[in-house]
Amino acid sequence: MMSTFTGCTGKNGNNTETPGINADGNPDKVNSLEKVKIGGLEQWIYINGNDDTNPVLLFVHGGPGYAMMPILHQQNSQLEDKFVVVNWDQRGAGLSYSDKVSKKSMTLRQFDKDVHELTQYLKSRFNQQKIYIVGHSFGTVLALRAVKDYPEDYWAYVGIGQVVDIADNEKLSYEFALNMAKTYNVTQAIEELNNIGQPDKNGNYKDDEGYEITMSWVEYFGGDVYGKTGPEEMEYFMQSDPIYKGKKDQLEEGLEFSQWLFEDEEVLNMDLRKQIKKIEVPAYILAGKHDYDTPFALAQEYFNVMEAPKKEFVWFEYSAHFPFFEEPQMFNSVLIDKVLAETYKNKP
Repeated sequence: MMSTFTGCTGKNGNNTETPGINADGNPDKVNSLEKVKIGGLEQWIYINGNDDTNPVLLFVHGGPGYAMMPILHQQNSQLEDKFVVVNWDQRGAGLSYSDKVSKKSMTLRQFDKDVHELTQYLKSRFNQQKIYIVGHSFGTVLALRAVKDYPEDYWAYVGIGQVVDIADNEKLSYEFALNMAKTYNVTQAIEELNNIGQPDKNGNYKDDEGYEITMSWVEYFGGDVYGKTGPEEMEYFMQSDPIYKGKKDQLEEGLEFSQWLFEDEEVLNMDLRKQIKKIEVPAYILAGKHDYDTPFALAQEYFNVMEAPKKEFVWFEYSAHFPFFEEPQMFNSVLIDKVLAETYKNKP
């Protein structure tokens, strides 16, 4: 089915080292920034919810390494009325970046284990049979692998900016940037993109500079944030939040460090159209009509071959890669009035 949708005091577990912060004296409300042990490593989670008996929603950020812990609380706080919203800075990213993180641990298999361990922790802590998992960009890979391997843990899968195939992704992003450069006769863009040349069949350029040049022009032409030349406004919001304030260097170092994931052959050889064709939980693919960071055409293609008990493709008409930031009210409504309403079984 395809549609355009319109529409603290936490109960801290034993491995929580930083206590929750009560927001307003409501004993059922959670507003907590915490450090937990995941995969033998200290990692940070940020939990917000107005009723800690509500279903848990785990947000898995992309990048790799593009930590965005405050963003849902800033832009999508309406979700906290219906969910306990958990944002997680993954191994080697954001607040979870440190020199204690081994490069050897930056593998897809280790991240799979981290997602599974965090899921079990959240289920236990909030006494939940299952949770919701929402992946964004590269986080869609981690979230999909989790629901494939452990369907019993999840009410539903939500993929935003769905990653499908790294090589095809890069080729379509490059084509978009070059076509836009020619359409608007942006000489500098044409010269730079022609100089690096289109990526080969494996998505590789002559040198690593090609990835940065392509992405910079994708952003410039609105393929990352619709109508904008890049995500600077969103990043300003995040970095000015008390959680990240003064942490810009750490965030940037974590983003750079997280690129070690691309040394993993399993990442480079990924094609979800062949590798994860069937999952056993309801699936919702959310796509911005202007997304050329993770090109929407690949998300459509994947959706068409995906098998799930229920699946739906939801267009965001005025978004590119960040619908939760670009169209927050619609995003909130999709998760509450569609995903939650259609899949949650523990309703009173």
